[in-house]
Amino acid sequence: MSPPALASAPAPHAGQHHLYRWAPYLLSGLLLALSFPCHPRHPLALLFDASWACVALIPLLLALPPGSFKEGFRCGWACGFIFNLLALYWVAHTQGGGMAVVAGTLLMAAYLALFAGLFAGCLALLLKRWGPLAALLAPLLWTSQEYLLSLGELGFPWLLLGHSQAVYPHLIQYAAYTGVYGVSCWVVLVNALGYLVLSTGLRPGLRLGACGALILSFVIPWYYSNAVMASAPTSAEVRVGLIQPDLGMEKWGMDGLELSFSTLERLSRQAAAQQPELLIWPETALPCYVGMRAHCRERVERLVGELQIPLLTGAPDQDTTAGELYNAAFFFQPDQPQPQSCAKMHLVPFGERTPFKDAIPLLRDIDWAALTGDLGPAEFSPGPSRTLFAHPRAPFAVLICFESVFPDLVRRHVEGGAQLLVNITNDSWFGQTAGPYQHARLAAMRAVENHTSVARCATTGISVFIDPFGRMSQATELFTEDARVGALPIGQGSTFYTRHGDLFAQLALLVSVLCLLATARTTSRG
Repeated sequence: MSPPALASAPAPHAGQHHLYRWAPYLLSGLLLALSFPCHPRHPLALLFDASWACVALIPLLLALPPGSFKEGFRCGWACGFIFNLLALYWVAHTQGGGMAVVAGTLLMAAYLALFAGLFAGCLALLLKRWGPLAALLAPLLWTSQEYLLSLGELGFPWLLLGHSQAVYPHLIQYAAYTGVYGVSCWVVLVNALGYLVLSTGLRPGLRLGACGALILSFVIPWYYSNAVMASAPTSAEVRVGLIQPDLGMEKWGMDGLELSFSTLERLSRQAAAQQPELLIWPETALPCYVGMRAHCRERVERLVGELQIPLLTGAPDQDTTAGELYNAAFFFQPDQPQPQSCAKMHLVPFGERTPFKDAIPLLRDIDWAALTGDLGPAEFSPGPSRTLFAHPRAPFAVLICFESVFPDLVRRHVEGGAQLLVNITNDSWFGQTAGPYQHARLAAMRAVENHTSVARCATTGISVFIDPFGRMSQATELFTEDARVGALPIGQGSTFYTRHGDLFAQLALLVSVLCLLATARTTSRG
């Protein structure tokens, strides 16, 4: 007779079996995270590579149980949670946030994972009805959930799969037609074809066809992208100076304004020796209300008059009549009596503005500062309209920090006449993490979508020049004082994406809905 302890013991491998069941979904989440940029001094930096995205979803697709939306949703959510948590860990690192921001990071990962869950749940239904070939609809389903993720005040299209491929300009030039969503669609198509090649539920002929299609899925974008870049006409250029002062929270302390001015002026004079036609200071470079403080504004005007170079700077602004506070940018030109200005239109939820506070009065009464310390929302107001800055060589539009994440917002600036995009940002909050590197790559995709150069100027880095095809040059190091001058091509027109926006993503959403409705109708008849 067995001893009682042994007789009542659980199955020896029950826990291992449970872990094995979830391993494919967790592996997909891990590979997705590894496909986005990391800090180059990360101890595992060698493991991060954008090419992981092309195989990351295969474990999820192979293990996804067909039939049940609920079960598929759980699997997709697990994948999405690991993906978002590992790729966005740097949000928890935000300076001054404390444990509240760590908890917020977990909640954010859980929320964003809902969209991956929606994808997997819908795909599970299609797999039950159509078998392995339903995986060919996965690119449209994934594109649809990414598009939905980008909408509204809580929109956060940071980790779109297409953004991971911004490091490969020679593969993504078709984004000028489809936007980043088309690149995401391509990435998932590659995964779907890889799944079909490995699937045991297909006839050999179909698997061979999937193998051929997989090869073509790389050859065609590569051929097209290289042809586009090789045939690009020569265009006029504008010389731009990027001023990176490497000043964080200290600029808001005692003598912070003088410290900011002295650093910015010294670096600007250094850059002026290389004869730039535009100088750019980063987001909130000046810790003063430029529009209201004459002494602050006049000091910038004196520098511009001395150098005879137009200058753009970020600074807070306030409308005392309406009581509105703005995260703004001001453009000074020599011999011009008043600077042009614009205000940030899409604000960081919970960082710069409480979302839905106008619709839900209860949110107005929450003391966010008590919960998050230094990171309580500043309650900025969104800018009322787009602004085209009248530089004599190249009319340009400004993307203030988070705005560079949103494809539709950016392309509307170019549609409105911008021949150069300027991205000013302050990523100092995130320290030596992956956040600034990921953020810089997003700007490269905006350049490709609109075939418009981007001059990116960051408080502590990464400042960089990006040409109309997404090629980056002269990137600065993080947390270094620097001044870079480079020439950028001036935009000569607009792309299909600039003119028509997210048409590709909207069509993908429409087709996905129709396929799901057809599947539901067929299932109910059966």
